[in-house]
Amino acid sequence: MTERGSIHSDGDESTRTNQRNRGMLDWVPRCVDSMKRSLTTAVVPFLVCFVSIAHRGISRRNALGVLGTGLASVLGITPATGDGTADEADTDRYVVGLEEGTSSASVSRKATQIHRSLDLSSNGGVVVASFDDKARQEFEARSDVRYVERDHIRRPQIHSTVEPADTVDLGTGQKSPWGVERVGATDFHDSTEGSDGGSVAVLDSGIDPEHESLEVADGEAFTECSGSTCEAEWDDEIGHGTHCAGTIGALDNGAGVVGVAPGCDIYALKVLAGDGSGYDSDIAAAIEWCADNDIDVINLSLGGSDEAQVLEDALQYAYERGLLVVAAAGNDGSAAGVDYPAGYDECIAVGATDDRDEIPEWSARGDTVELVAPGADVLSTQPGDEYVYLSGTSMSTPHISGIGAQLMSQGLPHAEDTTDFDDPGGVRGILRETAEDLDFDDDEQGYGLLNAFDALDELDPISTEDVTDIRTNTATFTGMIMSLEDTGAVDGSFQWRESGGSEWDETESQSLEGGEEFTAVVDELNPDTEYDVRATLDDGDETTAANVVTFTTGIDGLAVETGDIEVDDHRTVQAVGELTGLGDDETVEVAFQTRRAGDDEWETTDSSSLEAIGIFEDDISGLEPETEYEIQAVVESDGETATGNVATVETDPEPGLPTIERFELTDDSTDQFVRCNVHWDVSDRDDALELVATELQYADDEEVIHRIGAEVEGGTESGIHTVRNSDRFEGAGEAYDVTLSVTDAEGNVTEETERIELDERSPAPAIDRFEITADDFLGSPEAVVEWEVSDEGAELDGVELEMRLVGDSSVVDSASSMARDDEAAGTDSLTDRDGSEGETEYDVTIRVIDYFEQTTEETTRVMLGD
Repeated sequence: MTERGSIHSDGDESTRTNQRNRGMLDWVPRCVDSMKRSLTTAVVPFLVCFVSIAHRGISRRNALGVLGTGLASVLGITPATGDGTADEADTDRYVVGLEEGTSSASVSRKATQIHRSLDLSSNGGVVVASFDDKARQEFEARSDVRYVERDHIRRPQIHSTVEPADTVDLGTGQKSPWGVERVGATDFHDSTEGSDGGSVAVLDSGIDPEHESLEVADGEAFTECSGSTCEAEWDDEIGHGTHCAGTIGALDNGAGVVGVAPGCDIYALKVLAGDGSGYDSDIAAAIEWCADNDIDVINLSLGGSDEAQVLEDALQYAYERGLLVVAAAGNDGSAAGVDYPAGYDECIAVGATDDRDEIPEWSARGDTVELVAPGADVLSTQPGDEYVYLSGTSMSTPHISGIGAQLMSQGLPHAEDTTDFDDPGGVRGILRETAEDLDFDDDEQGYGLLNAFDALDELDPISTEDVTDIRTNTATFTGMIMSLEDTGAVDGSFQWRESGGSEWDETESQSLEGGEEFTAVVDELNPDTEYDVRATLDDGDETTAANVVTFTTGIDGLAVETGDIEVDDHRTVQAVGELTGLGDDETVEVAFQTRRAGDDEWETTDSSSLEAIGIFEDDISGLEPETEYEIQAVVESDGETATGNVATVETDPEPGLPTIERFELTDDSTDQFVRCNVHWDVSDRDDALELVATELQYADDEEVIHRIGAEVEGGTESGIHTVRNSDRFEGAGEAYDVTLSVTDAEGNVTEETERIELDERSPAPAIDRFEITADDFLGSPEAVVEWEVSDEGAELDGVELEMRLVGDSSVVDSASSMARDDEAAGTDSLTDRDGSEGETEYDVTIRVIDYFEQTTEETTRVMLGD
């Protein structure tokens, strides 16, 4: 899903890299520079560099990769970047959508790494994992797979050709950005101060948790915050999410800037990493989180040109559950149309305007553009209590998200008909109907410019809130004045009657102003009677009645009812009771009584005090697993006690630990990495699997070299993890401990450790032929050496020859030759140019070396000279 799906840590590999290879890699840039000096002479330096690099022990694949990059730079070739990162086209990370009833295990077992799993629709589950081409092609051909698609990258919708401005010094004052004022949001700041302004989840790069102008209600990270200054796992490393959050809900606190909806709750959902990129599957998981956590509005100031079924699945899941989704249309003008996810029907696709009510040429055009909002030179928050101007449809989108949240906070649905995208009604319909026509084509402006003033004016000017402090004969009524437009003070009151009656009684009126809450206590009510109440507003011209709220007064005397009893786990149940009568007492004590079914004695929980009728709850713990209990609510006052009905419940069986059914290791090392494939099957009898993780360590060493984790769910799962040591020079042939752990939803962990020797080193290389012929080179003694060498592991690294005078350690001549793969042969000459006349004895030594610096040498004595 840190990201809760893939956990990836290579440890401190740099400290394990040997000095020899580091020196070689440091030398490479000098070689590449020689290639860059002249295009006409680049080929020869290229070949020389390649031979030299190979001779220094760098693999041919790496050498070609390095020099290929250098040659590309010489020729002016720029690597393709795709939709997100330079290597997206090469990634093996895919999203597999399954038909309903298809087990995810059938997909997971073919994966080299599982990143996350999702349950986004009734159509079936989704598995996000890494696969090879063979597995992917197999899934594409299966009838129980809905789709297989690459896990695309999305990025922030900032206009790339606009240079970000320097930070702005606002001094000690507060500024209303031009966009907030242009849409009319400031006219309602006073009326919504202190009220529930709805909730907006910002799916972005995170939000600065300590900014002076922002208050973040909560946060979740779906990708890792890897910067050194991350104060929370959802902290913002690039500033984009913080900027969007400021436009939505920067506080009206006299500092910095103010947002369109300073009263709303902002949630930081980090889906973009420190480089600004984010996977579709992480964004989809965040959308799922929003739908499952009762968020009102999702702000998506990100996008890309690729369609993605996993995003469409997630958006449908959220839209069907009542969430308003607002997304940036894109910044490529008319060239590419509307980006995704904004292009999907479930999203309000937002284009940009500037401070002249023009639509910038870079703002996306297309039939799915629904609204436009200020997006050019928008001033908002940046990490570190800073403020900056940015441009893009990313900046437009938060204006609509904030106003949408305010509308939804008043109980309006995001859409009255979730299947009719042409006439959805609800908040989406209000935003369309009240938008200001800027006289541009529909594919440029959609329904027009966001008009917060008219949109919020669609709200009823007064609302009836919940009735509180209900007793036998009394209750407290509450109303809220939403807006008064240009009107001064008005009179507010309440009307009430027995439900089904025809005549309303009315409280005394109160003089009120916009944004004000008012209350009235009524003490003329009858016991155990249902009533209707509504708030009213009189502005001097007409009286407006608000929504009707129904309530029931308390019973005349002590009375309590036992509500729902739900099993929490094998030792705890959640009990609900309702106090329905407290007589003339000001305060009563309520609690629960419990006993095993069939016992005579009750045990009473700790009590709590209530001053009005209503619901009370408690967690009853310390119970025995798999046992039937009787539970009843109880109320007591001045020695008098009343009990509710008896409810019966049975606790869950004691949970079992997750089980590792299969744990097999295979050596999968290559000429670059020491690798181990870990095949696993796990199960949990409570169907509560949560995480499977694999760690690689040197035997009896505490340092983790590599860790991979995968989210799992249900009762059984299987898969393959590939863990590696990137330092093959040091790591080949070593013994390793591989630990597999499985965790369930209760935090129970089962783990096993196996030891394996990986990438076993072959024996030292062999000298198969070493023959010396005496010769003369221009009068100097010469030894002609014919040699053949071999290596069982096919990792020859070089051959060295040395010639010395017998009895003298000084080398009079030497030679070295390239040797690669499993065998090599050659002829070299060694000469003593300072040799004296006459026959002289020499020692000639041959030394053959492999990749791991294992050495075999042989010395032969030879007589040279006349």
